[in-house]
Amino acid sequence: MRVVSLLAIFPRWLALGLSLFGAQALAGYAPIPDGYVLLSSDTTNRYVVAGGARFFIPPAQWSHYSGASTVVLPQATINSYAEIPQEGTLLRQIGYAAIYVVVGEKFWWIPNPTELDYWDDWRTVNNIPNAGWSDVFYNYSYKVLVQERTGSQIYLYIAGGKYPITNASDLAYYGGASSVKIIPLGTLDNNTAEPWCGALLRERSSSTVYFFGTVSSLPGLYRSPVTATAHGEVPDGALNSIPVFTPGGFLSCIG
Repeated sequence: MRVVSLLAIFPRWLALGLSLFGAQALAGYAPIPDGYVLLSSDTTNRYVVAGGARFFIPPAQWSHYSGASTVVLPQATINSYAEIPQEGTLLRQIGYAAIYVVVGEKFWWIPNPTELDYWDDWRTVNNIPNAGWSDVFYNYSYKVLVQERTGSQIYLYIAGGKYPITNASDLAYYGGASSVKIIPLGTLDNNTAEPWCGALLRERSSSTVYFFGTVSSLPGLYRSPVTATAHGEVPDGALNSIPVFTPGGFLSCIG
């Protein structure tokens, strides 16, 4: 590995970052080029930079980055850098073929070469460690309006579930047309109205919060009313396809 001084690369990378990303370049992102490895000066931790974000490299995968340039920094400085990359960053796990693009605070699968042609543009696909990298993206409270490229249907995406927006009232409630983000065509094919196990959701006009989980003796996902704060709200009627399990309190996310 070639060790590089942060002071040596900061001015030119800052200028490049500002020209490409504007103010976003200063939003907690590492002022270090993608592909560089950050070495902690007070621990043995190592991280690779992708889209200005830090990705922890498990010791077993250090050899994959043996040829990368490195920057030595205090762990506290490394911890201050973002964990979610900049919009448009392309990611691929070492040893896997699938490529993802970051849009909003979520990574979206690019399902075919046609879509990759659209999304890669001038960008480089960042090879990141294949362990633990996706955990930071699983935020149950994060919600976003999305529309697949060339598609017409707008969805609310929250906690792994997709919910069609079918009227102007819902569209305005969740942020309006200007907040809709375009994502790869086909990336939502495997998503349904079922959220991640453990989600707490309510419908927009209802005060009833449901916990989503499984029953050991039954297939599929169920919902059960609980007294809790919801991770978020979905359009009215969006949860109708998921059966209610009563009595409550017996759903889990184990097994």
